[in-house]
Formats: sequence, structure tokens, C-alpha cells
Amino acid sequence: MTNTIRTIMVVALVILGALVSLKIRAATPKKPAPQVWTPGCVASVPKSWGAYKGGSAQSGLAFEDSAGTLRFLTNIPCDGTPAVALEIRRTAPNSSNGGN
Repeated sequence: MTNTIRTIMVVALVILGALVSLKIRAATPKKPAPQVWTPGCVASVPKSWGAYKGGSAQSGLAFEDSAGTLRFLTNIPCDGTPAVALEIRRTAPNSSNGGN
């Protein structure tokens, strides 16, 4: 009878160990798969327009080229080059206003 109880205890411990290991494995979170997103709209801006400087809902996107010219884009079409809504150019200093 002692052998039977010992066998039952060993089997019970093996089953308990298997259940615990399955529970630990099932509770381990899996890393989420990376999501690939394809944009539905792509607009191109000429490189000559310079670097992106910022944007807002009111003034649109702003770009500044190497000469200091600022270009603001408001209505940007898909699959095309946007039209400039406002262009501000730097001018040579004027001696009548103190060089400003």
C-alpha cells in the first residue's frame, strides 16, 4: 500500500508540475508583430524648396530654401506637386530703413 501511495504522489507531482509550466508559458506575453502601413496619399515637394520648417492648420506646411525664401503650402494634392499658397523672399538690405 505504501508503494501505491508513493506512486500516486509522484504522478500527482508530475501532473502538477506540467500544469504549472503550461500556465507560465501561456501567461507569457508575445511580442506584437510589426505593422506595415502604406500611405494612401503621397505628395512630392521639390528639393530646391529647401528644408521643412514646420506646419500648422492655419498656415499649412512651411519650407525654407538656402536663399531664405519661405514657401507655405496649404492645399496639397495626392500624387502631385503642391502649389505654393504664399512665398516670402528675402531681399537685399535697404539703406533707407537702416539695413532691416
